[in-house]
Amino acid sequence: MALVNRQEAEDLLRSAKNILIAPSSPMDGDSVGSSLALMAVLRKMGKQVTVVAYDPMPEYLKFLPFVSQIQTSVAPSKDLIISLSTENAEVEHLKYEVEQGKINIIITPKSGHFSPEDIRLEGKTANFDLIVTVDTGDLVQLGKLYEEHKDLFARIPVLNIDHHASNGKFGSHNYLEINFAATTQMVTPIITDFEKELNEELIDEDVATLLLVGIITDTGSFQHSNTSPEAFEVAADLLERGARQQEIIKHIFKTKSLATLKLWGRVLSKIQYEPALHLVYSTITLKDLADTGATPDDSGGIIDELMSNAPGAEVVMLLKEKEPGYVSGSFRAPGSLADVSEIAKSMKGGGHKKAAGFRIHDKTMEEALAYAKENIAAYILPKLGQPVPQSPAEETRLFPGLVSKPQKSIPKPDKGGEDMLLEDFRNRQNPDSAREKTIRFFQDKDGQEPTVEDMLSQLGQ
Repeated sequence: MALVNRQEAEDLLRSAKNILIAPSSPMDGDSVGSSLALMAVLRKMGKQVTVVAYDPMPEYLKFLPFVSQIQTSVAPSKDLIISLSTENAEVEHLKYEVEQGKINIIITPKSGHFSPEDIRLEGKTANFDLIVTVDTGDLVQLGKLYEEHKDLFARIPVLNIDHHASNGKFGSHNYLEINFAATTQMVTPIITDFEKELNEELIDEDVATLLLVGIITDTGSFQHSNTSPEAFEVAADLLERGARQQEIIKHIFKTKSLATLKLWGRVLSKIQYEPALHLVYSTITLKDLADTGATPDDSGGIIDELMSNAPGAEVVMLLKEKEPGYVSGSFRAPGSLADVSEIAKSMKGGGHKKAAGFRIHDKTMEEALAYAKENIAAYILPKLGQPVPQSPAEETRLFPGLVSKPQKSIPKPDKGGEDMLLEDFRNRQNPDSAREKTIRFFQDKDGQEPTVEDMLSQLGQ
């Protein structure tokens, strides 16, 4: 799949007329901000734009402008297609008449005739000519949107805009900037280029707020190590254009519901530390959510604001049970030793060196935790100069495929060589018994104890 630069990405956006924008799932500040900012700007440029996300909008992001315009499914086209087979007749005239409450379509054949069996009604999905994915490392991160519409992604050009180093380059066109702090940082210069081209201001206060929220959330309000001078420059420009920074800070970082606080307390009470792995972790189960009245969205910020401050930790992990058999995980690397994107990649996830995520299917929370620890150990122990312990696997057994069933009862063994050896050993420990047997061996028929001459005589025979 082709890598493109910013100018080539702009050309694709400029030439498209009907665009589908898909944020990653689950949605966060960067994916929502970049999606809605692009939607607002491209609509100002006269394009038809649809943003689709099947997942519900996180509560803490509902304050953002235009969130109500995100659709939860790919709506079909408004056009109804009436298809007429011309295998049995040719069309000479076509007209229609409008009557009260209906329209009559009249088709006159040139030869032959038409029958009702020749007519077919068809609907179709919206006629998109470009799909734009934002902040998405892999198509599976689009969830049901991709699962239910793989045909769209197969036949329509896909522009993949992302800043993750682990991006799978799944688009027909991939615009990637792995040194950027957020996808909105990538989108901002695209919009400013369009402004210069059209000599029109496209970034108003709402768009500026959408672009700034992506940078603030992905840098942890400029506290994470991915915060760069360029990120500060873009943020400063957006503030000058009216971005509502304090509104973002209030809703993202300072507003917490009672259920959220209860959930945070539950997670903190379950924190574990494994010194051998330099690992700090905690879990959120479905029971935790039910007991606290919280939702999965209420876990946002726990790993960054609370867990990552643990001293001595090189890897911080939070596992969240989404539904039975489905666990999602987040990694953070507060130290300098670990690249958590590599650990996530070993579990078919991805992300950045300091922050990454993954999904585990068909496992309970206990099984998912064990699986994650195995992958962490396989990565971190060699870096600590320690061997990776081998789990008891089938390859260490003599017959790996053999499954043995224990017997309900163990039969008493027949007397054999092992029992005879044991009896001999006991006899050697009891000299009197051995002497008696020797006497019986050599004694005469009358039962008289033999003399030495008698024994030598028998041995000589």
